[in-house]
Amino acid sequence: MRFIANMQQPDTLRAVLHGMSFLRKHCLLRVTDGRFTLISFKESLGQSATQIWAHLELADIFSEIQIGSLDNDHINMELNLDHFVRALKSCSSSSDTVKVKLAKRGRIPYLVVAVDSPSYTSIKQEIPVKVIRENVLEGIAEPTIPNPDVSLELYRHVRSVLRICERYRNLTKHITIAANRAGNLRISIQNDDVTVDAKWTNLTLMLNGDSPEDDDELQEDVDDEKFFSIVVNADELFHTLRICYASRRIIFCISDQYTLMLHVLLAGMDDHSYVSYYIPSSTL
Repeated sequence: MRFIANMQQPDTLRAVLHGMSFLRKHCLLRVTDGRFTLISFKESLGQSATQIWAHLELADIFSEIQIGSLDNDHINMELNLDHFVRALKSCSSSSDTVKVKLAKRGRIPYLVVAVDSPSYTSIKQEIPVKVIRENVLEGIAEPTIPNPDVSLELYRHVRSVLRICERYRNLTKHITIAANRAGNLRISIQNDDVTVDAKWTNLTLMLNGDSPEDDDELQEDVDDEKFFSIVVNADELFHTLRICYASRRIIFCISDQYTLMLHVLLAGMDDHSYVSYYIPSSTL
């Protein structure tokens, strides 16, 4: 088994890993000929758990790539996100050269991150990994959800949404998200102690969570003012939104009373590299 590559965008990858680490401490890393996929979920794979699927074009973050394995050149490994983030923090300048390599010491596999810098002594860090055969992962698949009832791009409002969620999570365990096709978003909490409601207007309506909505595309007889909503875990939503520091676009996709999906397009990368967060409905 072989994986060797030079890393081109360590800062972006570190930001993605850091954002994922707020929710989970371990992830599954899949490397294929063209994709670098990070998957994070609770081991039970229960419907009550948020899942994270980061799909990155291999060529966006690596160059001089060498991949080889008996599983059709697919490599799967489980690793600790904090360890990976810490290793990438060693890269402090755009002039640094970062090389990653899958290696073994005795029978123990490691992902080696080596940073060469003109300004200081080279640093090499070893991240313990668990290599997993392809056939073991046959049951793991990205969640299949209904087409969103409404999808809105947060654009410049994402950090204000993050601040509101940070405030609300100190007051309650659950947050209600509601949106309509007129471009309105509401985030609210209601319990025995407090009722608060934050609103945003004139957000961009998206088609299938990916492109601006065209009136001709909407065939459903749905009142644009009708709100679709979902109740989600307050902590998980807040930590999910912290990916905003690595994003250039975040789109809220609501399947009424079922799932909130955040579709995150990454800074410095094209639309083929993105992160999807699947946050299931919670019970108040």
